[in-house]
Parts: sequence; structure tokens; C-alpha cells
Amino acid sequence: MSNFRSWSKLIFAVLILFGHFVWLLLVLFLSGKNDQRGFRIRRNFCLATTKALGIEVMLNGEEKEGPCLYISNHRSLLDPLIELGYINTFILSKAEVANYPLIGSGARKTGVLFVERSNEESRKAAIQSIEKLFLSGLPVLIYPEGTTNAGDLTAEFRKGTFELAFRLGIPVIPVMIEYPDATYYWTSGSLMDYFHRIFSKPIKHKVILHIGSKVIATDKEDLVIKTRQAIDQMIIDARKSM
Repeated sequence: MSNFRSWSKLIFAVLILFGHFVWLLLVLFLSGKNDQRGFRIRRNFCLATTKALGIEVMLNGEEKEGPCLYISNHRSLLDPLIELGYINTFILSKAEVANYPLIGSGARKTGVLFVERSNEESRKAAIQSIEKLFLSGLPVLIYPEGTTNAGDLTAEFRKGTFELAFRLGIPVIPVMIEYPDATYYWTSGSLMDYFHRIFSKPIKHKVILHIGSKVIATDKEDLVIKTRQAIDQMIIDARKSM
């Protein structure tokens, strides 16, 4: 029964993905590429998929207007699916996602930037792309831990995008996502094994998403420290509320 439950959810999620991908291609064909239209289709896909998977999101705060740098902790590959249901933003993702069937193509068309983290030239190109987005008045979401983290609080943040935001005067907004317990954290193993382990359960999966306020800092180092402290405190508060 548990295998049937997880497989049925997976099939439903794939059908939702296919339907929204066709919708996206049709919109692009008829109207051309537009960031806001792409964001809306992506948001609808994320919300529909999380609902199909039985994920209930408890949202605190709201997305910001204008250019900003959203900084989020990273627990699972579910994080972008959940967060992009509530935040219209460009997002920096690892290069492997670009090769996922349908997801990779749809991601390119709806504001996902790809970076090969081990490649210095790729990292530089990503920073340049983010700078152009900021100067165009657009927001960006990144996961500065670099990978998923199963620790109690956040791991060390990479500083490159913080330095860019501080230099340009772009607001930095801390974002926190937390799951019911550590079994939801994904740091190794296959995605399919993870999916079946989580979604074979006959329960609702309650997730807390907190979009914080602008971090006030005196310099770029202070900006990194205070952003990380803000997210760590939100994690502590989320666990208490759970």
C-alpha cells in the first residue's frame, strides 16, 4: 500500500509537470518570453505539485517588491519547489538540474540560472548574470550553503553574492524552510529512494516557510553573519512551533 501511495503521487506530479510544460510552451509561442508570465506558470506548477504531494505550507512573511537577494537555508530538493510557490524570483541552481527531463527545459524558461559550483568560470558567469538582474530591478534567490545540509542549523555561507549585494545596495532577505523532522533532510542517496521514503507515508507533510525582513549590516562580513544568524533563529523558532 505504501508503494502504491508514493507511486501514485509521483505519477500525479509528473502529469502536473507535463501539463504546465505544455502550457508554458503555448504561452511562449503565442506571446513570447516574459519573466512575470513565466513566474506565474512556475508558481502555479509548484503550488499544484505541493498540494498533490500532501505538503502543507505554513507561511510567515511575504515576498518583497523590487530587486533583492533572497538567502535561504537548504534542507532538501523539495526546497525550491516549495519556495517558488510563494516567491516570484530568479533562482540559482546547480548545473545538474538543467539535464532533468522537462524540468531542466522548463527551468531555463522560467528564471532558473545554472552554475557548476566546482568551476570558477561558471561561478563568475553566474555572479555576472545576477548583477545584471539586480541592475534590471529583479530579485534572485540563492542557497549559500552550496548544498543540502542536515545539521541542526545552517552551514557556512559562501560570500560572493553577499559582496555583490552589499556593493550594489541590494536588500538581503533571509528565508527559512523547515520540515517536521530530520528524516525529510536529503543529503545523499537517490532522489527516487528519497521520494518513496517521504511520500509513502499516509500523512500531511507540514512545512514552515518564513520570509524575513531586510538585514541591516555595516559591511559585507557583517551582512553574512547577521543573515546567517537570522535564519538560524528562524529555524529555532520553527522547531518550537512544531
